[in-house]
Order: sequence, then structure tokens, then C-alpha cells
Amino acid sequence: MRLSVDNINAKSPYWVVQLSDMQFRFITKNGIRYRVGFYADEYILGDKAFHFFIDNEEKSFAPKDSDVYKVIVLVIEEFFRQDSSVMLYICDPHDHRESARSNLYKRWFDNYEKKNTMTLQAEELNFNGYMVYTGMIIRNDHPEYESIIRDYSDFVKRATETYKVQPK
Repeated sequence: MRLSVDNINAKSPYWVVQLSDMQFRFITKNGIRYRVGFYADEYILGDKAFHFFIDNEEKSFAPKDSDVYKVIVLVIEEFFRQDSSVMLYICDPHDHRESARSNLYKRWFDNYEKKNTMTLQAEELNFNGYMVYTGMIIRNDHPEYESIIRDYSDFVKRATETYKVQPK
């Protein structure tokens, strides 16, 4: 699959550059460089899903900027326009702000004007006190909607049970 940077730039508040078929970069008015895109899922749903990522390449504090949200939405919309695949995400824990990132995804989804066409299933996995925040977004008209929802729920359950520390 190749996403169209032309479709994204037609509405984007920032100029977006295509790095590969499914990866992009843009620079905000504050000089923050973001790389966003998708990579194929290998573990959760196989060839039915792609992981979405947002990378602040500066690794620095990024002031609130509603135009970043607009670009992110355009990239995600282009993904779902192209294909009925599933979008997965895992909130990066490198700076211990994974919970805030999870809440941001939920807030973005809640504010999305076309949210009634999709389902967000956000999960918190507890690996013996270590929390992993993850989620899945799927189009409501996906031909395998029910089985994918079930498969994702099964994955979450298996992952949580597998990584529990057993009592001695």
C-alpha cells in the first residue's frame, strides 16, 4: 500500500514530505520535526493490521499545537481511505508519559468528526505492575469486524495472562 502525500497536503496546515510508502515528515511552526506513519503488524493481527507511530524527532518538549492533530488525522484518514486494514498503536513509555499519550489518543478520537464510522478499542495491559497502553482503530464497515474485535480482545487477554508473575 502507498499512501498519497498529495491527498494529505491538499488539506494539511503543514507541508508534509513522503519518506516511504507509509511514512511522512513535517515540521511545525515551533520547529518540531515529526515523523508519522505505519509499519506492518507481525504479532497481534498479522497481515490485517498496521501499527501507527508518531515520533517527535527532536525528543524535546513540544508546545500544544492543534495543527499537529490536523496532520495526524489527515494521515490516518488517508490510511483508511486506501484500505480496510486495522490501525494499532502502543504508547511509548520512554519518558513515563505513556498514560498521557493514551489519553491523548482517546481525546483525539472523541473529537474526531467522523468517529461514528470507526471503533476505538483502547486497552491497558498490566504486566505485573508495568502498564502498557495500546489501542486498535477499525472501520465499522470492515468485512471482518467481529472477528478482528474478538482476535484483539483475545490477544489482550493472552498477553496479560502470559506475563503475570506467578506466585512462589
